[in-house]
Amino acid sequence: MKPEKIKAVGLKDMHPMQIQALMDLIGMTINLATSTEDMEIIEDVEAYCDELVKLFGGNGVKLTIEVDTGTIPDGSQSVH
Repeated sequence: MKPEKIKAVGLKDMHPMQIQALMDLIGMTINLATSTEDMEIIEDVEAYCDELVKLFGGNGVKLTIEVDTGTIPDGSQSVH
């Protein structure tokens, strides 16, 4: 019996540990992007992560940014 040829690997074909590792990497990437507090970087990372998840057959990634209305003593704001 010949093994079935797979043209592309999707999330449904992956072992749960592989999926978890991919999602952990995406989560850490998003956390690092948000720590920069640079909206251009955050938007770029969101777009790349969204395309990566869709490439593997997932629904994608969407971020919701909540801005802390309180100011830090130096007058800056923090992004959460």
